[in-house]
Amino acid sequence: MAEPVSDLVLVDDAHHPLRPATSKHYSREYAALASKYVGAPLDISFRELVGPLPASEYTHGLYPYPARLLRHIPRFLLSTDAVVADVDVVFDPFVGSGTVLLEAQLRGFTSIGVEQNPVAALVSRVKVSRGSHTHAATVLNDSLATAKRRRRAVKISPLLSRWYSSGALSALGRLAATAEEHEEEDRDLLQLCLALTARRMATTDPRIPVPVKSARNAMASSSDVWRQWVSESTSILTKLHALPPERPVAEVRTGDARDLTVWPNPEQASRTLLLTSPPYGAAQKYVRSTSLEAAWLGHAPKGKTVHLEHSSIGREHLSPQDLRLDASSVSSPQLRRVLASIAEKDARRGAIYVTYFVDMERVFRNAANVGIRRIALVSGDNHVAGGVLRTSQHLSDIIESLGYRRTVSLRDPIRGRTLLTSRKNGSPAPAEYIEVFEMANCD
Repeated sequence: MAEPVSDLVLVDDAHHPLRPATSKHYSREYAALASKYVGAPLDISFRELVGPLPASEYTHGLYPYPARLLRHIPRFLLSTDAVVADVDVVFDPFVGSGTVLLEAQLRGFTSIGVEQNPVAALVSRVKVSRGSHTHAATVLNDSLATAKRRRRAVKISPLLSRWYSSGALSALGRLAATAEEHEEEDRDLLQLCLALTARRMATTDPRIPVPVKSARNAMASSSDVWRQWVSESTSILTKLHALPPERPVAEVRTGDARDLTVWPNPEQASRTLLLTSPPYGAAQKYVRSTSLEAAWLGHAPKGKTVHLEHSSIGREHLSPQDLRLDASSVSSPQLRRVLASIAEKDARRGAIYVTYFVDMERVFRNAANVGIRRIALVSGDNHVAGGVLRTSQHLSDIIESLGYRRTVSLRDPIRGRTLLTSRKNGSPAPAEYIEVFEMANCD
């Protein structure tokens, strides 16, 4: 169960006299698990270990981003002595909608996140923002009043016309034009409210993450959009108001984890914990699920988001350069054999997973190159071409080949992520692996 507040203890540190709080209970549980670990994953339920958490705690429910990381996992790890010892910074190179960054803030750690999907990056920035609740209310209310008075809307992306009524298009376009006139944090707040309002007012089936046409909102008017904006504003403000007023800085970098320039510098990296849940090997539906919001935010000027899909890790739309890769492009002999076997059964799926593991090798090589000392990885396996691809094991092998040693491996029977399980031959298995690695020369 969740530990009582009185169970928190401050860890002494020469560099930081007031270290972030850790939990005696969680630390004991982790130590017990680590002592039992001899190579095979240990079965555990983080939901049972941490206890029930509110469905919309703090800003975790700010946006319905698909396949979010179970927040019990970072909450436990970031409260555990062995995981955060000598850590100043928490780094997530696949930040998604910001679960790790918010948990790091709540536990007292400075954090950095990298995200390619511009909609997810926006959500993360607002989720961990430290602005004034009163100021946010003023910005949201004043922007609505301004939008109602406007005569002109922004130029609408061609992607949007088939997904909205004429009344909704007009109102949303005026809200988008108003948001563009603001700068930095205020614009982020307004664009998130716009994205949420646009999501609710689309003629899509709300039960399906990617856009699928339905009769919903077919006759929506401008007044319906104004009312939805007020509803979304109220929800955002309520969640922001719930955040503790004093929290460390969390920086969100819109970029590519394969690019070394977005990583912490070597001086930071020596005291950095990399905590992340990377995308699965065929996960570009993350982009598709936010395609309408991306269009409203100006990321689909030609009416498509395929350019975002082509650049993402876990992409299914492969470039000619990607298609020139084969199993020999990965370093692990065992993984080469597995990928070659997949390609024999399904050449396209084989190419997708070759590209994925080549990309992931680049990411973890960046971790080693900057000197990240500790990695906590949350990953799952996949059903591919009629068999199980041990993605978690192969990612672990990559990390260990770069000079890290695995100190613990835990298996949690978490249900597969709903965004992906509908895809035939590409869904994750119903368990996730939580593994911690230490740079071998840090002892």
